[in-house]
Amino acid sequence: MRQRVVIVGIGYTSRIGIIRAVAQIGCEVVVVALENASKRPVDTYSKYIDDTIRFPQRNGGEALVQMLLKRCVGGDGKAILIPNCDFAVATIDRHHDLLNPHFHIPNIGHRQGALVEWMNKERQKALACHLGIDVVPSTNIKIQEGSYELPTGIRYPCFTKTRAYTPGYKSTLHRCDNEQELCQALGRIAESLPNLTIMCEDYKEIDTEYAIVGFSDGNEVVIPGVIEMLKMTEGSDKGVAMQGSIGPVGALQPFIEKLSCFVREVGLVGLFDIDFFLSGGKYYFDELNLRIGGSATAIQQMGVNLPGMLVKTLRGEDTDGMKKKINSTSIFANERTCTEHWSDGFTPTSEYLRLLNTADIRFLDNDDDPEPSKVFHRRQRMMLLRRNIKQLLSWIRL
Repeated sequence: MRQRVVIVGIGYTSRIGIIRAVAQIGCEVVVVALENASKRPVDTYSKYIDDTIRFPQRNGGEALVQMLLKRCVGGDGKAILIPNCDFAVATIDRHHDLLNPHFHIPNIGHRQGALVEWMNKERQKALACHLGIDVVPSTNIKIQEGSYELPTGIRYPCFTKTRAYTPGYKSTLHRCDNEQELCQALGRIAESLPNLTIMCEDYKEIDTEYAIVGFSDGNEVVIPGVIEMLKMTEGSDKGVAMQGSIGPVGALQPFIEKLSCFVREVGLVGLFDIDFFLSGGKYYFDELNLRIGGSATAIQQMGVNLPGMLVKTLRGEDTDGMKKKINSTSIFANERTCTEHWSDGFTPTSEYLRLLNTADIRFLDNDDDPEPSKVFHRRQRMMLLRRNIKQLLSWIRL
């Protein structure tokens, strides 16, 4: 019997990499797509998927857990759950004790709620400091029932973010150049999220943004290479990679060793990515994510199967013989973010085409599994047609 793997989350460009990775080692693949949109997600056209369950995130975490227990339990053996978004990570971790008899799941010491505890950015920064990793100084601002008091000592410009995982966290991200702008930002946050703690960080001009994607079995930490972000999104979805370069660790090895120690200290058995950046000649830790994003798809296409390592480890098998380092450099592009950014008017058509045409790796393109890319390109052409019609109508009105 094939090992059943259930991939749970939002975002088809990150799910598709996991789908292909676990299919590569012979797994049965079930996708639980949490998107609210009515249109069928692109990744669900993959030939490697055995079953797809559409389950909108708005149904809530309790309902998701009950659905997993009802529809995804793996026959004679435990199925493996791989969450690929923060909502899925938090939901599965908060119900660890209920799910664990039926599923193998990412964990920290098999302790319920432990992953959620490490989603706290303040806790992450404290560990980074302990290990000698630079972090940006911050001050906490507590919002209660929509009210708050500004602490003294805030330096401007500053940057706000939520201290711990919460749905809608992107609405908390604001750069504020003075106290008036900070108060305006906090007021907007308090309207939708009236009870939470905001971290107010000193603002740093970023010279270069980086990420690492990896796997930990609780002892060994696998970090195949380093990702340098070449082009990021703007607007409401600011900070998502459109194009990046992935290559060997190289001269960053001492810093990457510190990040490996960080993951070992956490004790994670699972997949992860870490964001960090260069500013003023220093490398700063930004955030640990207890799941992998779309950039891991590029690593998979370079021969390192991180989800496969997780599957083997959760089954009690070793990962000996699996490739764990990359030894070349490639440029990747996320077709989805590039297209959405272009469609929203942030990227000129010439730049959009350049981003895609200069990439060695695209997340959806795959000769062995072509249908997701074909569906994406059909939708892309329709998007272009709608954009041209809209532009033509605006000219006619003039």
